Amino acid sequence: MIGRFRWIGVVALVVASACDSGSPPSAPSPIVTPPVDPGPSTPQPPPAPPPTLGVTRILAFGDSMTAGTTSVAFVPFTLTAGKAESYPFKLQTLLAARYTAQAMEVYNDGVPGENTPEGSARFGGELSLAKPQAVLLMEGANDLNNPVLQLDVTSITGRMEDMVRLATGRGMTVFLATIPPQRVGGKGNPALVDKYNGQLKVMASKKGAILVDVNALLPLSLIGQDGLHPTEAGYQKLAEIWLDAIKARFETAPAATVRR
Repeated sequence: MIGRFRWIGVVALVVASACDSGSPPSAPSPIVTPPVDPGPSTPQPPPAPPPTLGVTRILAFGDSMTAGTTSVAFVPFTLTAGKAESYPFKLQTLLAARYTAQAMEVYNDGVPGENTPEGSARFGGELSLAKPQAVLLMEGANDLNNPVLQLDVTSITGRMEDMVRLATGRGMTVFLATIPPQRVGGKGNPALVDKYNGQLKVMASKKGAILVDVNALLPLSLIGQDGLHPTEAGYQKLAEIWLDAIKARFETAPAATVRR
């Protein structure tokens, strides 16, 4: 009996010793969820290529409304886009932003105060110098304001026709613009504007020029205080008008992107 109780006591002491060891119970290990395999990644389609234009060298020819100035002297031809306020400069900016894969060149060949006899005399030489693929032609307002020339609208149109014929004969595309509206009481001669523009439209259709009806698209509110020249906002609008005409004639849409 004594031996039996001693054995039980030993067991009790062992159990008690285990319970009083002071070791905290171990926490259960957290369950780690493996990340979900997303599978093979879907390739993103490449960005669409930009549109392209069939010409990259453009000559803007005309008077002060091409030069972008009213009275400050301007170098007739410097193979640059000209002053920042001029429509050729703004047009080049628009072209560069749209046709990012091409180097676009727009040359400002506007001479303030020039009439069509003067313009016609220098036109051929300027074409030889610039070698443009397309010509933007807008001139004649100074003739209408000249007390000698203003009554002979047909002769003015004839000189514009000579310039169109010369450029198209060299394989250049000619965009021929009507002149902008003029405000009564300003420097211009609005009474003759409609007659002149009407003759330009007829001539353009006969001689293969692309008519750009600036008069219809440029509102009178964008003509400045002198009643003749556009404001800078007007020149911006004029650049946009030219851009639309060039796009319609020469732009090629990018090829559709094929997903693989």
